[in-house]
Amino acid sequence: MVRYGLAMRVKNIARTGWMMRGIPPSDSETVGSHSFEVAFLSMLIADRLTSIGVTVDVSKILRLALLHDLTESVIGDIVRAVKESISGSQQLEERAIRELGMDNYVDIYQELLEGKSLEAILIKICDNLATLLQGLRYLSKGYTSVIDIVESTKQRIEEILKSETLSEEARRVISDLIMKLVVSEEL
Repeated sequence: MVRYGLAMRVKNIARTGWMMRGIPPSDSETVGSHSFEVAFLSMLIADRLTSIGVTVDVSKILRLALLHDLTESVIGDIVRAVKESISGSQQLEERAIRELGMDNYVDIYQELLEGKSLEAILIKICDNLATLLQGLRYLSKGYTSVIDIVESTKQRIEEILKSETLSEEARRVISDLIMKLVVSEEL
Protein backbone atom coordinates (compact mmCIF):
# COMPACT_ATOMS: atom_id res chain seq x y z
CA MET A 1 0.00 0.00 0.00
CA VAL A 2 1.36 3.42 -0.97
CA ARG A 3 2.01 5.67 2.03
CA TYR A 4 0.57 8.72 0.32
CA GLY A 5 0.69 11.00 3.36
CA LEU A 6 4.37 10.25 3.85
CA ALA A 7 5.08 10.94 0.18
CA MET A 8 3.31 14.30 0.34
CA ARG A 9 5.75 15.53 2.97
CA VAL A 10 7.83 16.76 0.02
CA LYS A 11 5.37 19.64 -0.24
CA ASN A 12 6.66 20.99 3.08
CA ILE A 13 10.37 20.19 2.94
CA ALA A 14 12.42 23.28 2.08
CA ARG A 15 15.36 22.59 -0.22
CA THR A 16 18.43 22.50 1.97
CA GLY A 17 20.87 24.18 -0.42
CA TRP A 18 18.78 27.34 -0.56
CA MET A 19 18.27 27.39 3.20
CA MET A 20 22.02 27.01 3.77
CA ARG A 21 22.52 30.15 1.67
CA GLY A 22 20.16 32.27 3.70
CA ILE A 23 16.92 31.99 1.74
CA PRO A 24 14.26 32.51 4.42
CA PRO A 25 11.69 29.76 4.97
CA SER A 26 8.94 32.06 3.72
CA ASP A 27 10.68 32.34 0.33
CA SER A 28 12.30 28.91 0.13
CA GLU A 29 11.48 26.52 -2.65
CA THR A 30 10.13 23.18 -1.40
CA VAL A 31 11.08 19.77 -2.74
CA GLY A 32 7.50 19.44 -4.00
CA SER A 33 7.55 22.73 -5.93
CA HIS A 34 10.93 21.79 -7.39
CA SER A 35 9.56 18.40 -8.47
CA PHE A 36 6.59 20.08 -10.14
CA GLU A 37 8.95 22.31 -12.12
CA VAL A 38 11.07 19.31 -13.13
CA ALA A 39 7.95 17.46 -14.32
CA PHE A 40 6.68 20.50 -16.24
CA LEU A 41 10.06 21.11 -17.91
CA SER A 42 10.37 17.40 -18.72
CA MET A 43 6.98 17.34 -20.39
CA LEU A 44 7.74 20.43 -22.49
CA ILE A 45 11.18 19.23 -23.56
CA ALA A 46 9.96 15.67 -24.27
CA ASP A 47 7.13 17.05 -26.39
CA ARG A 48 9.55 19.28 -28.29
CA LEU A 49 11.90 16.36 -28.93
CA THR A 50 8.98 14.19 -30.06
CA SER A 51 7.95 16.91 -32.52
CA ILE A 52 11.36 16.66 -34.27
CA GLY A 53 11.21 12.87 -34.45
CA VAL A 54 13.16 11.86 -31.34
CA THR A 55 11.53 8.87 -29.65
CA VAL A 56 10.82 9.78 -26.04
CA ASP A 57 8.50 7.91 -23.70
CA VAL A 58 6.60 10.87 -22.22
CA SER A 59 4.71 8.69 -19.75
CA LYS A 60 8.00 7.31 -18.45
CA ILE A 61 9.61 10.72 -18.26
CA LEU A 62 6.74 12.08 -16.17
CA ARG A 63 6.95 9.09 -13.81
CA LEU A 64 10.69 9.65 -13.44
CA ALA A 65 10.17 13.37 -12.84
CA LEU A 66 7.61 12.76 -10.12
CA LEU A 67 9.78 10.10 -8.49
CA HIS A 68 13.16 11.82 -8.78
CA ASP A 69 13.10 13.48 -5.32
CA LEU A 70 10.22 11.60 -3.70
CA THR A 71 12.60 9.67 -1.45
CA GLU A 72 13.34 12.97 0.29
CA SER A 73 9.98 12.62 2.03
CA VAL A 74 11.62 9.77 3.97
CA ILE A 75 15.33 10.66 4.13
CA GLY A 76 15.15 14.46 3.88
CA ASP A 77 16.82 16.78 1.40
CA ILE A 78 20.49 15.89 1.59
CA VAL A 79 22.76 18.39 -0.16
CA ARG A 80 24.52 17.06 -3.26
CA ALA A 81 28.05 17.14 -1.82
CA VAL A 82 27.01 15.08 1.19
CA LYS A 83 24.89 12.66 -0.83
CA GLU A 84 27.78 12.02 -3.22
CA SER A 85 30.08 11.23 -0.29
CA ILE A 86 27.71 8.74 1.35
CA SER A 87 28.59 5.17 0.53
CA GLY A 88 25.42 3.30 -0.37
CA SER A 89 23.23 6.36 -0.92
CA GLN A 90 21.50 4.60 -3.82
CA GLN A 91 20.53 1.71 -1.53
CA LEU A 92 19.25 4.26 0.99
CA GLU A 93 17.03 5.79 -1.70
CA GLU A 94 15.81 2.39 -2.85
CA ARG A 95 14.85 1.55 0.76
CA ALA A 96 12.97 4.86 0.94
CA ILE A 97 10.96 3.94 -2.18
CA ARG A 98 10.06 0.65 -0.50
CA GLU A 99 9.21 2.42 2.76
CA LEU A 100 6.80 4.58 0.75
CA GLY A 101 5.07 1.33 -0.29
CA MET A 102 6.11 1.86 -3.89
CA ASP A 103 7.96 -1.40 -4.52
CA ASN A 104 6.56 -1.55 -8.06
CA TYR A 105 8.52 1.66 -8.86
CA VAL A 106 11.92 0.37 -7.71
CA ASP A 107 12.99 -0.68 -11.22
CA ILE A 108 12.15 2.64 -12.85
CA TYR A 109 13.75 4.49 -9.94
CA GLN A 110 16.90 2.37 -10.41
CA GLU A 111 16.87 3.37 -14.09
CA LEU A 112 16.82 7.00 -12.99
CA LEU A 113 19.74 6.48 -10.62
CA GLU A 114 21.77 4.71 -13.30
CA GLY A 115 21.02 7.50 -15.78
CA LYS A 116 21.48 5.39 -18.89
CA SER A 117 18.20 5.89 -20.75
CA LEU A 118 17.28 8.99 -22.73
CA GLU A 119 14.44 9.64 -20.30
CA ALA A 120 16.75 9.44 -17.26
CA ILE A 121 19.22 11.83 -18.95
CA LEU A 122 16.38 14.27 -19.66
CA ILE A 123 15.34 14.16 -16.00
CA LYS A 124 18.90 14.93 -14.92
CA ILE A 125 18.91 17.89 -17.31
CA CYS A 126 15.52 19.13 -16.10
CA ASP A 127 16.41 18.60 -12.44
CA ASN A 128 19.45 20.82 -12.88
CA LEU A 129 17.63 23.25 -15.16
CA ALA A 130 14.89 23.75 -12.55
CA THR A 131 17.60 24.43 -9.95
CA LEU A 132 19.36 26.86 -12.28
CA LEU A 133 16.14 28.75 -13.02
CA GLN A 134 15.26 28.95 -9.32
CA GLY A 135 18.77 30.19 -8.56
CA LEU A 136 18.40 32.91 -11.18
CA ARG A 137 15.06 33.90 -9.64
CA TYR A 138 16.75 34.19 -6.24
CA LEU A 139 19.58 36.24 -7.74
CA SER A 140 17.04 38.63 -9.26
CA LYS A 141 15.58 39.06 -5.74
CA GLY A 142 19.01 40.01 -4.42
CA TYR A 143 20.03 36.69 -2.81
CA THR A 144 23.60 36.79 -4.11
CA SER A 145 24.66 33.94 -1.83
CA VAL A 146 23.22 31.43 -4.33
CA ILE A 147 25.72 32.28 -7.09
CA ASP A 148 27.77 29.14 -6.38
CA ILE A 149 24.71 26.94 -6.95
CA VAL A 150 23.92 28.79 -10.19
CA GLU A 151 27.47 28.39 -11.50
CA SER A 152 27.91 24.73 -10.50
CA THR A 153 24.49 23.86 -11.92
CA LYS A 154 25.38 25.45 -15.26
CA GLN A 155 28.50 23.28 -15.35
CA ARG A 156 26.52 20.12 -14.50
CA ILE A 157 24.06 20.83 -17.32
CA GLU A 158 26.93 21.29 -19.78
CA GLU A 159 28.40 17.94 -18.68
CA ILE A 160 25.08 16.10 -18.93
CA LEU A 161 24.52 17.52 -22.42
CA LYS A 162 27.71 15.72 -23.52
CA SER A 163 26.02 12.36 -22.90
CA GLU A 164 26.40 9.92 -25.78
CA THR A 165 22.75 8.98 -25.24
CA LEU A 166 21.70 12.33 -26.74
CA SER A 167 21.71 12.70 -30.51
CA GLU A 168 23.28 15.86 -31.89
CA GLU A 169 19.84 17.13 -32.91
CA ALA A 170 18.39 16.46 -29.43
CA ARG A 171 21.39 18.20 -27.85
CA ARG A 172 20.88 21.24 -30.08
CA VAL A 173 17.14 21.48 -29.36
CA ILE A 174 17.64 21.09 -25.60
CA SER A 175 20.45 23.67 -25.59
CA ASP A 176 18.23 26.14 -27.47
CA LEU A 177 15.35 25.57 -25.05
CA ILE A 178 17.65 26.06 -22.06
CA MET A 179 18.95 29.32 -23.50
CA LYS A 180 15.40 30.62 -24.08
CA LEU A 181 14.37 29.71 -20.55
CA VAL A 182 17.44 31.29 -18.96
CA VAL A 183 17.08 34.49 -20.96
CA SER A 184 13.32 35.00 -20.81
CA GLU A 185 11.66 32.09 -18.97
CA GLU A 186 9.60 31.59 -22.10
CA LEU A 187 9.53 28.89 -24.72
